[in-house]
Amino acid sequence: MTSPVDPSGLGKLLSDTMAALEELQQGSGEPPSGAGSAADGMVLVRTAPPGRVTEITLDPRVMRLSSQALAEELTVAVNASLADLQANAGVPAGGAELGGLGERLREIQERTGRQLSAFTNQLVQAQEMLAQRAGGGR
Repeated sequence: MTSPVDPSGLGKLLSDTMAALEELQQGSGEPPSGAGSAADGMVLVRTAPPGRVTEITLDPRVMRLSSQALAEELTVAVNASLADLQANAGVPAGGAELGGLGERLREIQERTGRQLSAFTNQLVQAQEMLAQRAGGGR
């Protein structure tokens, strides 16, 4: 059985759009995370969306630092982890880049506009031909 004729190509464009969205939604299912360290690796911090600290690991040697120095190293590690989280959140699981998806959807939208315009022109031409035939047969 053959598929129905789609002179406008809208069916393919809709399929392309759905495929692009599915690409974004699929992936490993793991949320992005961030990691940062300070004090020569003695302070380790892990973060997760929406910017929560999920783990802090301190090497026992870091306890020799003054409280002010330890606070500064924790701040450095947390900020590094949050920056890493932000960088990782820009690319969803599965590697689909949002900017790339946006560009693909823009291209699909432009093609849809052109094809819809061509389809409309074809309908107008067909209508004119029918009107000429109906007028010429009298």
